[in-house]
Amino acid sequence: MKTYRLAVAGLGSFTQRVLLPGLLACEQVDVVAAFTRSQVRAAEMGSRYAALPLYTDYARMLDATTPDIVLVGTPNASHVPMTLAAAQRGCDVICEKPLAPTLHAAEQMVAAAESAAIRTAVNFTFRSIGAARYAKHLLDEERVGRITHVSLLYLQDIRHGPDRPKVWRMEAETAGAGALGDVGSHAIDLVRWWCGEFASIASHTFTHNAQRDGGAVSNDDTAIFLARLVSGLPVTLHVSQAAAGRSNSLRVEVYGEAGSLIFTTERGAEPTVQVASPGEIGFTQLPLPDEFTVAYEAFPAYHAGRLVGTILGTDFVADFADGLAAQRVIAAVQRAAADNDWVALPHAEGSP
Repeated sequence: MKTYRLAVAGLGSFTQRVLLPGLLACEQVDVVAAFTRSQVRAAEMGSRYAALPLYTDYARMLDATTPDIVLVGTPNASHVPMTLAAAQRGCDVICEKPLAPTLHAAEQMVAAAESAAIRTAVNFTFRSIGAARYAKHLLDEERVGRITHVSLLYLQDIRHGPDRPKVWRMEAETAGAGALGDVGSHAIDLVRWWCGEFASIASHTFTHNAQRDGGAVSNDDTAIFLARLVSGLPVTLHVSQAAAGRSNSLRVEVYGEAGSLIFTTERGAEPTVQVASPGEIGFTQLPLPDEFTVAYEAFPAYHAGRLVGTILGTDFVADFADGLAAQRVIAAVQRAAADNDWVALPHAEGSP
């Protein structure tokens, strides 16, 4: 029986492809309304979801439909006012990543959620991907022994070349960080989830195409950084949305005293987990156990159900504390690049 009312704010590509279909299939919630600022998109969605009330005024949607939970999937700068408005009405919040365009804004969101005593979740999608969960299981079981170093490469091509038009994600005022926030937030969260907290960072960020049709680009399309975790573990991360030939490619290599593990995922291909033992040359791909397998067509309902479960306390993906932790790392990467120096995270002791 569906017992919680949920409203969706923002109807971007991922929400339309994954979150909204998943939430509509979720047994615990009724999707009672959706918000978009675009009259054109509202008309398009109205033809697809005739029974779903659509609003172009966010506050009006909250007041008219009185949801228990709000999914905030709008551009990053609007996460703060929308979360505050939801919190003031006692609504729990599921928020898209990154949590906010700046660390200060993310801290405002966390403070508002704590003050209103609402429950929160953040859409870190990789935490629901079967191969990523299996890789974490193997690492927790010490399949590679004590981890000695980690290398992560996350590449897309959506900003490659100056011919790609400017969109809101290329504006620092609206998005905050560029590729660093968009895909780097996923990379940072995955490292935290698998290996622990960040302690200090050195980095460089780049904007290879600073002018586009629509105006100047004011944030990064590539970020390369070296990090030390609180445990002392060294990690290298390279994220870019200016990589020709890469649609959505993530590769994480984890090396340890008892072996190595590689996790890969590429759009259009099944994610994989490969392992190697000392003395071996090459890696062996492991079959995914049934308990970690989710069919492609079942993923939207599975992931949306887990986000709702994070709010209800029956499951856990990530919450505002995780979103804030990722935001601290993003801010440290930006500061390290600007200062050309190592930056220690505020919650970590020591630095190189």
